[in-house]
Formats: sequence, C-alpha cells, structure tokens
Amino acid sequence: MLAYGLLLAGVWRAIRFAEFGRAVAEERARVAREIHDGLAQYLFTISTHAAMFERGSAPDGTVKRLKDAAALAQQEARFAILALSSASGNAPFDAALRRYLDVLTADGELAVELDVDPGIQLAPDEQIEVFRIVQEGLANVRKHAGASQAEVWIGRFGTKRLVRISDDGEGFQPSDNGAGQGLKNMKTRAASIGGALALNSTPGRGTALEVVLRA
Repeated sequence: MLAYGLLLAGVWRAIRFAEFGRAVAEERARVAREIHDGLAQYLFTISTHAAMFERGSAPDGTVKRLKDAAALAQQEARFAILALSSASGNAPFDAALRRYLDVLTADGELAVELDVDPGIQLAPDEQIEVFRIVQEGLANVRKHAGASQAEVWIGRFGTKRLVRISDDGEGFQPSDNGAGQGLKNMKTRAASIGGALALNSTPGRGTALEVVLRA
C-alpha cells in the first residue's frame, strides 16, 4: 500500500508539473499575441509617421496623429479591463474600435467603413478577441493588399453572428498565402472564443475574411 501511495503521489506531481508547464506556455503565447496584435500595430503607425518627418514629407496633422497613436498605445493595457468591465451593450467596444480606425485611416492611405449591428451582443471575451482580429485584419490589408477601401461588418446573418473584413485590393491565391503569423494569430483568437475563421480571396477581386462566432 505504501508503494502504491508513493506511486500515486509521484503521478499526481507529474500531472501538476505538466499542467503548470502547459499554463506557462499558453500564457507566453497569449502575451506574444497581445504584443503582436496590439502594441506593435500602434508602434508601426508611430514609426511610419516618424519616417515621414525624416524624409520631410510629413503632411499637415502628422504631429497630432503621432500623439493619438502614442495615446492609444498607452491605452492598450487598459483595453481588456474596459471590455471586461462593460456591463451594458457594446458601447465601449465600439468606441475603442472607432478610435483605432481614426488613427489607422488618418493619413488617407486606406478608407474603412465600419458597420456594427446595434442589436448584436458580444460577450467580454468576444469583444477583446474581435477587436484584435479586426486590428490584425486591417493591418494586413494596409500592408499587403494594395487596397484603397475596406469594410468591417459585425452583425447577424440568419442565426449566425459574423465578423467580416473585406477589401478591394489585389487579392491572391489562398494556397500561395503561406499562412503568415498574422493569419495564424487570428485563427487562434477565433478558436479561443469558440469561433471559426475562413478566408476567401481572388486575384484582382480583393479579399474577405469572415469569423463565425459561437452560437
């Protein structure tokens, strides 16, 4: 009995150690996603505008945009709390998303239309992850799509709750995409809230990314 008890204790310790290691790995992955999808996007904006100053090609209003981007970077750490503490509707989520779009589109390189169904309800965890998916999706459009216009639509189609990001860019063959880190992050985020992500792109006809949220 003593030997059996010692064996059980050893197995229990091994299981707990494995669980701890998995938790550490998951936390590291989460922190990496937060840095890539959040703060890094604002730092990219700051870097882009700073480069304009270096070249002497900064348009009017660049200083304000730099300040706005820096302020939004500071707010990154507060966003999760803002979403989680939301007790009524999607107002904080909408406001944060519109602030992000204001900075993203301020230089006129990409026009983005945002349409959020006022009747759709997003849980706190969905607000955070949908916000990040939209960030990543639009950052990809801006950097890689060669698009002038994009649309973000969050609403219902029948019984499904959907998030759709589309653009009028160059498009590509999905098999040639190589599933970059941004797309992998978006898939991971969608899966973490019980959703599924699909990508549809045609050369010369733009790209559409769609997330079906949990029922």
